[in-house]
Amino acid sequence: MEKLEGDDIQKARHLFEDFEFYQAVIFSIFEGQYAGKIYTDSKVKPNWAILHTPFLQHIVAGNPVTGCESIVEEVFFTNIVKGHNEKEVVAFFNKPEWNEILRQIFDKHNGFSDARKIFGFSLENFEKLVPKPIPKDVQVVEEKCKTLPNAMIDTWSTKIIIDGKTVSYCNSIMVGNKKSEIDIWTEEKFQGKGYATMASMSLINNLLKDGITPCWASWPYRIESQHIAQKLGFIPEPDATAWIWMEETEEKYGKKIALPDSPNSI
Repeated sequence: MEKLEGDDIQKARHLFEDFEFYQAVIFSIFEGQYAGKIYTDSKVKPNWAILHTPFLQHIVAGNPVTGCESIVEEVFFTNIVKGHNEKEVVAFFNKPEWNEILRQIFDKHNGFSDARKIFGFSLENFEKLVPKPIPKDVQVVEEKCKTLPNAMIDTWSTKIIIDGKTVSYCNSIMVGNKKSEIDIWTEEKFQGKGYATMASMSLINNLLKDGITPCWASWPYRIESQHIAQKLGFIPEPDATAWIWMEETEEKYGKKIALPDSPNSI
């Protein structure tokens, strides 16, 4: 097993370029918004690679080779797990050959799989939307800032403020390959009033001005997130399979349904 860091991670970049989802997550690392590592079988001519992100979500790419299973298991359950305070691992892949390999590995640790809901942006649908008037007691603040810890590049953020307090926001959290993953939040007592949609429309307009396409993804149980995506004109795309492990899953509960609620999950 080889580890690539810093500029050396570019040696494995080509293995990730055919992903049809999560390009913003992947290329936010390759383009320097966040620091990441690559674990691979060769520094010279890699066949496969694992992109270790600073989030709880990691990406497997390339073509598996005979005997790689034990190395991949070591990467996830030794190298990566030891490097995170939260003992959780979420692995995505883009080739069906990896599904059975990851199934065998995660089954050994009482992991489980689920489908990440992926939505594609439709400019045509978005341009048909008519924004609602902003209430007099609501302030909409748009700014560029570092929206996640460890970010090295500022990205767009929109906050909905009432009585001097942020009650909802929409953040551009990972930007790469001219695409952006976004994260939304609304305080519980302010939910259902359209604030998340208002913040999202504002953020998307700023992204479009910068030539960046918004991306939307959520776990299946985040029904409200999916509802907002549809209100904004996003179009459902094929789900992305994720293999998931949590420390308490392995030690206490066996396989459980609840998914990791990481900061970058909407």
